[in-house]
Amino acid sequence: MKSETSARPLWMLRFAISDLRSRISALKVFLACLILGVTLVAATASLYRVIEQSLLADTRALLGGDVELDASEPLPDEVLEWVRATGSLSLVRELDTMVSGASEDDGASFVRAEILIPDAAYPLYGELQLTPDQPLSELTAQKDERWGAIIDPLLAERLGQSIGDQIQIGAATFRISGLIQAQPDRSLNANWRGLPIMISEAAVEATGLIRPGSRIDYEYRVQTDRDLNVWLDEFEQAFPDTRWDTTTFAERSERLSERLDQVATALILIAFTTLFIGGLGVANSIHAYLDEKLGTIATLQTLGLRRRPLVGIYLLQIGILGSLAGLIGGGIGLGMSTVAIGLAGDAFALSGSDNAGLAGQWIGLWVVPLLLSWLFAVLTAYVFALPALARALAASPAGLFRGQVQAARHEPRSWRIASYLLLAVYIAATLFWLPSPQLGFMFLLVVVVLWGLLESVIKGLQRAAKALENGGFADRHFARRLALANLHRPDSPLRATLLSLGTALTLVVACTLLVSTLLRALESTIPAEAPALILYEVFPDQIEPLESGLKKLDPASRTELLPLVRGRLAKINEESIADVLANNSQARREAMGDEYKLSYLSGNPEDLELVRGSWWSSPAPEGQPAFMAMEDREANQLGLTVGDRVEFMAGGRPIAAEIRAIYRQKGLQTRFWFEGVLQDGALDDLIGRYVGVVYQSDPAAKRSQQWLARNIPNVITLRTADWLETAGDLLNKAAAGLAAVALVSLTASLLVLSSVVSVSRRRQLYEANLLHCLGARHRAIRLSMLLETGLLTLLSTVFATALGALIALPLATMLLKLPAGNLWWIGALVAAAVSSLALLGGLLPTLRALRLNPALLLREG
Repeated sequence: MKSETSARPLWMLRFAISDLRSRISALKVFLACLILGVTLVAATASLYRVIEQSLLADTRALLGGDVELDASEPLPDEVLEWVRATGSLSLVRELDTMVSGASEDDGASFVRAEILIPDAAYPLYGELQLTPDQPLSELTAQKDERWGAIIDPLLAERLGQSIGDQIQIGAATFRISGLIQAQPDRSLNANWRGLPIMISEAAVEATGLIRPGSRIDYEYRVQTDRDLNVWLDEFEQAFPDTRWDTTTFAERSERLSERLDQVATALILIAFTTLFIGGLGVANSIHAYLDEKLGTIATLQTLGLRRRPLVGIYLLQIGILGSLAGLIGGGIGLGMSTVAIGLAGDAFALSGSDNAGLAGQWIGLWVVPLLLSWLFAVLTAYVFALPALARALAASPAGLFRGQVQAARHEPRSWRIASYLLLAVYIAATLFWLPSPQLGFMFLLVVVVLWGLLESVIKGLQRAAKALENGGFADRHFARRLALANLHRPDSPLRATLLSLGTALTLVVACTLLVSTLLRALESTIPAEAPALILYEVFPDQIEPLESGLKKLDPASRTELLPLVRGRLAKINEESIADVLANNSQARREAMGDEYKLSYLSGNPEDLELVRGSWWSSPAPEGQPAFMAMEDREANQLGLTVGDRVEFMAGGRPIAAEIRAIYRQKGLQTRFWFEGVLQDGALDDLIGRYVGVVYQSDPAAKRSQQWLARNIPNVITLRTADWLETAGDLLNKAAAGLAAVALVSLTASLLVLSSVVSVSRRRQLYEANLLHCLGARHRAIRLSMLLETGLLTLLSTVFATALGALIALPLATMLLKLPAGNLWWIGALVAAAVSSLALLGGLLPTLRALRLNPALLLREG
């Protein structure tokens, strides 16, 4: 008895495999749909894990210390003494400038860079890796009357220079003495703001870049063994009126992790959407496969095979197919992730203290995602295949004696309960795996709402089709009547089409609208409105020589300059910011440490958009608070609105203002991102620098940039053409990524449609022959099929366009701050083109296979 019991699983497994091998071709769609979905899930999940571990492995090194004190001026001596008494201290001074690879060459290109001046204690955490491998002090020392500069390899590539060549920084010529191979605290947006150059403190004087009023960031990093919460509390008690930004590594890690989790969750949810679309293909494919196996199932039951082993055989088959798809898709996804990480170079390098640590990392980054991919593939296979399997196994064997075995119309109650339980496990596993379960739960709610909406739309369309058919719309048009009838019949392809193709097209339309919005902003709106050159750090005594010099280079040029005053928020409605945010220490430190960029409204090239309140035209009155407009993000964060009063401290003097307006900045058109603009005259006594724009041709802008870098080197310039090129490159990469995801999703959708066509083709051919026997003409039957396909194409296009626009337009407006409402037609064209190709492509093989022969009915019943 024991031997029979142990041999049963082996017999069931052998039978399941041999039965699968006999008709594996019928399950190609099953495997392909699962593989596509799992590939995306595995790729996005493994990329997220790699990026998370590389960025968050040591956030102390990423920040540069346990605590960072960021100020625009040196900290007072008493603060430095207090900090040194509680731990180690390191200072890095930073300033932005323009560098060139050759000062003698008229065609030399100038690139924005960030000068770093680290002290001897740098870095407190992590390791600075340089080429050649020599101490920082030796590489930055003066040799042969040239100071050494260590630069980023990407900056060297942009300048066309290498070790031993010379670069111009301000008024001094430096030799490139080394390259920064790894910098533990490198800013994540260094490629955008400015690539780093390290020089010595003594070399700064030779550049001539620092003068009274120059903008220098002082970043003090603290290393301490004490509890950080206690340290911060004692620090705030010792210095309650701090005017610098205080950040701990834990806060930085929390912010970075939160943003990373949100982005990763969004991408993984898109991957799960594709997996869901693939699940529809699984359901259709397994339904078609089991329809062919109904005779086999009935025969086995007739021959005495008990129900339990029969159920086990087909459950084994689904598990085998799911496992195979999961391992293949997971392997492909991990391979894609590996290629992407390899292309990124050392940006996401992993580190471990020993072999065991590296082994643990690799298990967590590759083995675990592969196992989870396999698990979700198997779960998806069972969730979508179980209903069809239940109806097939509930078929009555008595059908063998009638010549045809039919699946049950509904699955048994026990199977339905098992399906719901399995679905609950699937949802719980998905939420557990997502980096941000909150976003996942919101996504689930949206899916439930959309599913209900979709069911309502489907029922409404079916009722409308039935009403049109019965209302006389198609009384004398047989093909039209037949097409309408096919839309509301119980086995209509309407639901499968909207679920599969409609869902995938929604993603395609949303991606198309977002990319089109950005492309239009870059290629049309911005070039028409943007200046050729943007200027930063212009001192008052440099305005006249700057304007006259640019006029000599290009008499047609026009320069607009705006004052820039940096202030810290001190009071809100006569109450100090420390008291307003007394219950939130982190928000209090951020608000007290943040610097607000303030300017005037008149002559502002930012093209600010009013949200609430009203603008003004009068200058600031003496002795009264000036009118102020505040940027919407800052106002919303602090809960400020029109009518509130605020007070800033700048240069040791208060600036009182009344908020009269809230504005938003138009995304890509913005250049300076002012947090507040005031009435003219309110900042006159505090203006120490200006920012501005120059309107001229791009060739003139190149000459102007070179002239400024050589004659007024402290002025930082940015050519709009360079910015557009960089932004365009980033956009192309983002568009390629979106297109790849949308293409995979669309491919899964097309596979689902192919399975729908495969299931319905035999029915269509049978019904066509039956109608022909009853007198329907060949032409009318073909026309009815074309009309049905045309109606499905129209419905899926409208559905995808409406839902895709509903997703993309708010994102474009709120996140990108770019108008996109008039671009909906592009999404509609894409949806119409893709749905037409997909549905007509599925119809053509059916039309080619249409052979109207009444004898078929006699032979096949």
